[in-house]
Formats: sequence, C-alpha cells, structure tokens
Amino acid sequence: MAQSKTPYSMAADVQQVRSRREPPTPLGRIRDEIRRSNKWAYLFITPLLLDFLIFTVYMVISVVALAFQEIYYGQSEWVGLRHFEWIFKDPQFWNAMKNTLIYTIIVVPGGILLALILSEFIFRRSQRVQVFYKSAYYLPSVVSTAILALVWSWIYNPFYGILNFFLSIFGVEPVSWLTNPKNAMLSIILMSIISGVGVSVVFLTAAMGGIPPELHDAAKIDGAGNWARFWSVTVPLLRPTLLYLFVVGFISNFQVFEQIYIMTQGGPGYPGATETVGYLIYSSAFTSLNLGLAAAQSVVLFFAILVFSVIQFRVFASEVEY
Repeated sequence: MAQSKTPYSMAADVQQVRSRREPPTPLGRIRDEIRRSNKWAYLFITPLLLDFLIFTVYMVISVVALAFQEIYYGQSEWVGLRHFEWIFKDPQFWNAMKNTLIYTIIVVPGGILLALILSEFIFRRSQRVQVFYKSAYYLPSVVSTAILALVWSWIYNPFYGILNFFLSIFGVEPVSWLTNPKNAMLSIILMSIISGVGVSVVFLTAAMGGIPPELHDAAKIDGAGNWARFWSVTVPLLRPTLLYLFVVGFISNFQVFEQIYIMTQGGPGYPGATETVGYLIYSSAFTSLNLGLAAAQSVVLFFAILVFSVIQFRVFASEVEY
C-alpha cells in the first residue's frame, strides 16, 4: 500500500526536481558555498584578529627590536647587546628583581591561602549567604588599583591614618608604614593580599561546588573531620583551579606597578626599598628617556615570567578530573 506524502515531502521533491532542471547561477553557487563553509566566522573575527596583530604581535616585535637600539632625538642606532650587558651588571636592576620576587612570592601564595580558608568557610553556608560574602569580597576587585592605592595611602598615613589611630588606642607609637624602608614593602604586600583576595574566593567556591559530595561522605564515614576532609579531599581536587590562580597571579603580580607608583614611587631609600622591575621600566622610559634600555628590561621581564610560569606548570599540573 503506497504511503501518502506530506506537504513537506512534496515540497522537497519539487525543489529537488527544480534543482535538477535549473543549473545554479554563479551567485547561487557562491551563496551555497558560503552556507556550507565557515567563512562567515572568519569575517566576524577579523576585527579581533586585526586588533591582536596590530596591538599585540606588532608591538611585541617592535619592543624586541627597540631593545637592540639606542634612540637619540628621534633617530635610532643599532647597539646590539649593549643594553642587556648593562642590565645584568646593573645593581639597581637586581635590586628591583629581588623586590619583585619578594613581593610576588609572598602575595601570590599568601593571597591564595587566605582565599582558600575563606572559601571553605563560605562554602559551608547557605546559597544566599554565599552570594553575599562572595560579592563582598569581590567588590574591591572591581575598583581600579589606582583608587585602592590612594585609599590605602590614607590608611597608612603616619599622622592621620586610621591604622595608626587604632594602634594609638593600645598605646603604640605612630608607625611610618610607607616611609620606612623596613615597613614599606610589607605594607604594600598587605594591601595587595587583602584587596585582591576576592577573585580567588569566587573561583575556589565555584570549584568546590563541582566536587562530588560522595567523596566527602566517604571520608566522613571513615571518621575524617571537617578540616581533615578539607585538606585531604577538597584541596587535592582543587589543583587545576589552584594552578590557574598561581600562574595568573604570578604573571600579574610580577608586573606590579600601580601600587608602587602611587604609594612609594619606588622608595624609600636608594636603592629603592619598593622599586620593582615594572617601576624600573617606567623610570628608564619616561624619567631617563632611555627607551632602548626600557625595552631590554621588558624583554628580560618577559622571559623571567615565562620561566617561572613553566616551572609552576611542571610543579602544580594535575590530570585529576571529577
């Protein structure tokens, strides 16, 4: 018994017969080719691709080329490796590298450890409470670093700062937080840890929500307490997230500049107690007007970040999936 055709199938047959009888026009062939291909995707990503090529690739190549040149009143002279030789013999550069390493090594692990503990406390609460605390901790991350640095400069002010005011209640003498070489770097580190913990809290609490509860239930049956389950179950399964936070945090903090520029100008003392490589590059380019040296310092900073990032991937990389 023949099956009756639906209107849709009849229309498809008519279109098929028509396509056989009528040869496609050049415009129709182009239209069909575009429909079958993904060429439209390339058209849509062209602006972003041009932006990347012009403002990233071209700029990086220009900086690398500039590192081998000396600029005199708009004219350049090829000097080879002279800038790099000067960098590796310059005690000011090594002081800046030391300060940068100290800052980064304390801020990144300290901030992640604090965020890890806060995330554990927040994750145990109800969903509404979690949203409130995550928003509260994330809020300082929305504010620009320049504004945060100005606020903390007022907090650290030795005469009318709120921090010295609270210390005076307990009979402590005013402390020179930013003008004493022994306190300046620690003060900036404290500011960076407290102000930057919000992003890590959001990432870690989200990652904790993806851990199967059966793993915690099994550990609880075995007699593990809350903190034992946290360190033995939660933290190992957070290694992919921790790796991301370590690498991104290291890259961003190794380029620290705004806090130093606004709060201490690389000082106090000489060599500067808070002078970092990022601030030294700024000083070489815009204070000393030595663009070639600043470019060479940028290249060295890039390779330093690259080496330390690879080391972190080797140490913290994990193939755990859950």
